[in-house]
Amino acid sequence: MMTEMRRHCCDPEGRPDFKKMAAFMDRHDRASKFDAAGWALFFIWVGTAWLADVGMGIALLGVAVITLGMQGIRKLYGVAVEGFWILVGLGFGIAGLWQWIGVQKPLAPFVLIVFGVALLLWRVWPRSSREE
Repeated sequence: MMTEMRRHCCDPEGRPDFKKMAAFMDRHDRASKFDAAGWALFFIWVGTAWLADVGMGIALLGVAVITLGMQGIRKLYGVAVEGFWILVGLGFGIAGLWQWIGVQKPLAPFVLIVFGVALLLWRVWPRSSREE
């Protein structure tokens, strides 16, 4: 965090810019509060879904809504959105829909195939053709 703070909070000569520093700390504090709120909502939802016996599909969809919703709130308030949590939220959403609509085929082989293709395209495909 200190390196990031120095990069964002100093002027070109390397002197601290206190206005930028205060804004950086405010964003960091806000991000921590959003993270805590997201985890709290997660635990509340899981406990409620378990007690209400809503089924795995609805429970996973609820987790997806919380995960993606928290990233949306981060974006709304100018806090950095975390791509990893967007992917996790989408994964929960797909798994929840899969369970809810009762697809007979297992989801895991499809996820492995998609990840394999994505990895192949990301690491093997030449960068110059990706940028065009």
